[in-house]
Amino acid sequence: LLGLGGTACGGASAAEAEAGDARAEAQGPVPTPAPEAAAPSPGTQAPTTGAPTSEAPASNAPKAPVVSPWTHTLGGPQDDTGAGLAVGRGGDVLWVTSGTPRSDEDREQVDGERRVLTLSRYAAGGKRAWAKEFERNRLTDLRVAGSTGTDGAVFLSGNAPLYPADFGLGEAQDGFLVKFSAAGAPEWQRRVGQKVYAVAADAAGGVVALGEEWTTEAHTPQLVRYAADGAVRWTQTFEGAAEGTSLAAVALSATGTSVVAGRLVGPVTVDGRTFDAEGTGGFVVLAFDADGALTWGQEVPGVSGRVVSVSVGANGTVAVAGEAVGLVVWGETTLDEGGPFVLTASAEGQAQWAKQPTCGATSVGTVAAVESTGPVAVACGNTLTRYAADGALLGARTLAPGTCTSGTCSLATTTLVATPDQGLVVSGWQRDGAGATWNQDAFLRLVTP
Repeated sequence: LLGLGGTACGGASAAEAEAGDARAEAQGPVPTPAPEAAAPSPGTQAPTTGAPTSEAPASNAPKAPVVSPWTHTLGGPQDDTGAGLAVGRGGDVLWVTSGTPRSDEDREQVDGERRVLTLSRYAAGGKRAWAKEFERNRLTDLRVAGSTGTDGAVFLSGNAPLYPADFGLGEAQDGFLVKFSAAGAPEWQRRVGQKVYAVAADAAGGVVALGEEWTTEAHTPQLVRYAADGAVRWTQTFEGAAEGTSLAAVALSATGTSVVAGRLVGPVTVDGRTFDAEGTGGFVVLAFDADGALTWGQEVPGVSGRVVSVSVGANGTVAVAGEAVGLVVWGETTLDEGGPFVLTASAEGQAQWAKQPTCGATSVGTVAAVESTGPVAVACGNTLTRYAADGALLGARTLAPGTCTSGTCSLATTTLVATPDQGLVVSGWQRDGAGATWNQDAFLRLVTP
């Protein structure tokens, strides 16, 4: 069903080599790394062999594309995590990772630990094009988006609540959005609001950002659409959103529809339609056309928890994933056990199906992606599950860490994207070791159906 692979988990010399590569690349594009035989590194792609699946593939599974799985790791003595993924021009993979000192997590400090952000671009085949490393302070909610059009732009967003960051354009503070060229040169940056939680790019070099503007009275969500030159095209403001609101996921369709998902506590009126009229809170999925007008909205009333991701497929199918506390009533389906969920809607907003995927160990969130041929993939903990377009289970697989030098290793997924006619790219962290001395590296992996 799914072919998997891995590189070594942890390893001081490998992590230091990767960190050194990133430092050298921080000021601009770098040459493609040498082939593995000449200069092995944790960032070298490696074809991998398949592993047994936990379930046999269903008879309606799509034909597998002919591609070779690949994997990369990136890390140092600090705790490194894959924070954001996107697919850009030509199927390129855009990746942002975050490094946090172990001492920030109440663990013993180690020599060389840093706070660091690495933004990188990989060709569809897994070869790294460039990587840029930025020293950071306490940045949160790091995300990346990529234009699939001719300009191949890259967008980085996140929050700098305490100290400004500098990505080559001066101070970026609060909720920031930075546009880079396809080669990684910074072009412009904007303050989205007090916070920004999600971004998605279009084929014309523009981007949509979902964040919040804070006042003494409220934290008001807002959706802002930017043109390629950074000019604001339109803004949707969710006035009336109350405490407990968390609109934190956005996606763009090929036709320019922006889809927002999250938890909303209202009442909130958008373009004449009121959501959460009772003020009890629940999940919402809202779609806005290319001009920012509401085209449809769906509610899951009375449920708490969080939405982690939203994805839009080539045919407009929407997949939303997260964790629920309470009943999830979606169309003709009721999920009554709480925990991880994935639900889908048609391009017109009609509720389709909802499922509760298996998470496996070390879950830190549930994410979903609609594949180019229609299936929906869900990653949670160390488990990747695939469903057919009609919701039929295609199978599940455990994602194992790479070579485990300590004999005790774990892995958790944090983000997932589907690539055109290639497969799925998944990222997160993998730990090598036990107790409080484990080393955590970020991983990036292509998994093929």
